[in-house]
Amino acid sequence: MDLRTDLKMLFRDDDSNSVHSMDDDLESVDSGSTSSPASGKGRVVTGRGITLSTLMNDGIVEAGENVLTVDYLGRNFTADLCKDGKICWTHKNTKEIFNSPSAWAIHIKKLVNPAKKSGCGWASVKYKGKKLDLWKSVWFRKMKLGLPTPELNGNGNHSDGLHLLDEMMQNGGSKESEDFQDLPSPTDRPRAPVSELTRKKSRKIGEEEYTQGMMCGSTTRSDQREFQVVKYSSLGKRSSERDHSKLVECLSFSSQGRIQPFTVSITTNCLLVVDFHCHLTTSEVVGYLAGKWDSSTQHMSVLQAFPCRCRLGDKQNAAVVEEEIRRSIALRGLQLIGWYHSHPCSAAQPSLADVECQMEYQIQMKGEGNSYQPCLALVCCPYTLQRPQKESSLKSYWVMPPPECQANRFGVPMTMNFNWQSDIFLTQDVLLEMKCLAEYYKDSADLVWFKETWHKSETFMDKLKGSLSKKFPKDQTDGRLLDYIHNLLL
Repeated sequence: MDLRTDLKMLFRDDDSNSVHSMDDDLESVDSGSTSSPASGKGRVVTGRGITLSTLMNDGIVEAGENVLTVDYLGRNFTADLCKDGKICWTHKNTKEIFNSPSAWAIHIKKLVNPAKKSGCGWASVKYKGKKLDLWKSVWFRKMKLGLPTPELNGNGNHSDGLHLLDEMMQNGGSKESEDFQDLPSPTDRPRAPVSELTRKKSRKIGEEEYTQGMMCGSTTRSDQREFQVVKYSSLGKRSSERDHSKLVECLSFSSQGRIQPFTVSITTNCLLVVDFHCHLTTSEVVGYLAGKWDSSTQHMSVLQAFPCRCRLGDKQNAAVVEEEIRRSIALRGLQLIGWYHSHPCSAAQPSLADVECQMEYQIQMKGEGNSYQPCLALVCCPYTLQRPQKESSLKSYWVMPPPECQANRFGVPMTMNFNWQSDIFLTQDVLLEMKCLAEYYKDSADLVWFKETWHKSETFMDKLKGSLSKKFPKDQTDGRLLDYIHNLLL
């Protein structure tokens, strides 16, 4: 997995030498300023700017004595939620007022552990036994669905808010991996991509040809474990002895009672380059994502992909390629905002190595205060061997630090939902990237043989076109781009 190390130089250049806790990311992007957005329709429904007053004004929580709690290192602390949205905590017969959950949480934690310097209050403070992040998710869902403000029932409780919370708790668990559910019969599954390299490493099983090795795994039912994705909860403590190539299922933010920390859109031209690059070879590829980060709206726009045209472990050429990409990003007035890589024939889920790398990149890029900038990871699986699926599988993710009480665990990979931003025109940058990539891999031993049969009567070229056509800009409906791709590769 040395390809990932080639990325570190470019990410490190955006490092602001920040050393504060990753927990602050969640606080800064989820909570935002202390001002409360106006209630009612028409406001922007994001996690930015939500306060306890917001939740109170919209009927999600209500003022009360001893309704707020913090559990930290075996100790329990309670506080009152005041009618003005502030927190009143009595300590040694003295009342102390805090303006936010974070302020109270970090004060409590410093009393117990003076070395503690930061923390996310929304993940630490509970309201009536449930974390505030869960109540924030209830607010977000209500705003998104346009539900009416919940009325108080006869007992003075917010019944609608509690009903929504109960429903989320019942349905919010992560879904089981579906990679091996309702699989077609072995005779109806597609072939693994064929190249000169894989042909040399292939063997016969009955009348079917399968590819060995980590590049494309195994398609035999007995070796199904090669494609299975483990749940994060099964990982246990971080260990150097653990297989870091093991794939881990990303969790949804809703299953953890959280709101996605920022919104993401990716242009179809960007996805087109990523998908084309990942299809070309039976080896893993990697590249950069560039675009814009808007701190005022907490939105990331991924506008362009920059493939790394260098080989695994080729550190000398990697430095040259990275410098060229750095100049290209700057020339276009864009920002480095993430990276992508491929899993040629395995699931579009991050490996433990991917999770560790992504966490490192997030730390390097995050910045301080208003200079905060997140980092996005994208994994692409071009060849699904379990079923004849033409379109590549894509997964964007972000890594959440483990809970404070479980600091020796791996970071938590979280699914980042994104919107496709349909481009109107095909850019010259896309055509040039395709041409350069085709030229780079044309004599490579791992170049996919696109004339070979993929499934039934269709070739790997048919499969490639079927995936890429979903990402064509609106001006490419006459088949010219398909002809261009065909001529590049055959």
